[in-house]
Amino acid sequence: MTSKMISIKEKIYKQLEQLKNPDESFSDLLERLIQNHKNDPLKHFGIAKQIPVDILDDFEKSVLNSKKEFAKNSMKRFNELWGE
Repeated sequence: MTSKMISIKEKIYKQLEQLKNPDESFSDLLERLIQNHKNDPLKHFGIAKQIPVDILDDFEKSVLNSKKEFAKNSMKRFNELWGE
């Protein structure tokens, strides 16, 4: 794998170092941060970043529970119509 050297400010290095897990390289850290940014559903909703984290967590749990309930009900309905 090819590697590249980059220069960053000392302040940024220290911040990255604090984010880095003990068993993680800086490349792994940067890859994780980039992936998390790509998967952030709020990146397109600037106002949502002002909502407290606990409210967002509750919202996420509610959405996940709804998805599970929908899947369960869908499977039940499928079995009613077409058998197991």
